[in-house]
Amino acid sequence: MKRFLLWSFERGSKQYDVICVVILAFIFLVPSSVFHDRPDSTRVPEDQLIRQTNDDNGHTVFIVKVNTTEQAAVEQLKASLRAPFKVSHTEPVYDAKGALVAYSIWIER
Repeated sequence: MKRFLLWSFERGSKQYDVICVVILAFIFLVPSSVFHDRPDSTRVPEDQLIRQTNDDNGHTVFIVKVNTTEQAAVEQLKASLRAPFKVSHTEPVYDAKGALVAYSIWIER
C-alpha cells in the first residue's frame, strides 16, 4: 500500500497502469452531484424562499426560489422587501440535473 501512495512504480509497469486506470475511472465515473460543488452564494436553502447574500465583489444578491418566470421572482422579491429598488441584473440558478430552481437577483437601492 505504501508503494501505491508514494507512486513508486516505473512508467509502463502494470502497477503504474492500474493506478492510472483507477484515477481515470474515479474522474469519469463518479457523478458530480457527489461533491456538492456549488458556490455558497448560489445554494438555495430548502426552508427559505428568499435568501440574501453577497457576491465576490460585495454586491447584495438575493436568491429567490421560484420555478416560474424571472418576472415572478422579481415580483416576489418586491413583495418581500417592501422597499424601492432597481434590479441590476438577474441570473437563473439550476440544480445538478439542469432544472431551474431559483433566480439570483442583484439590486441597487
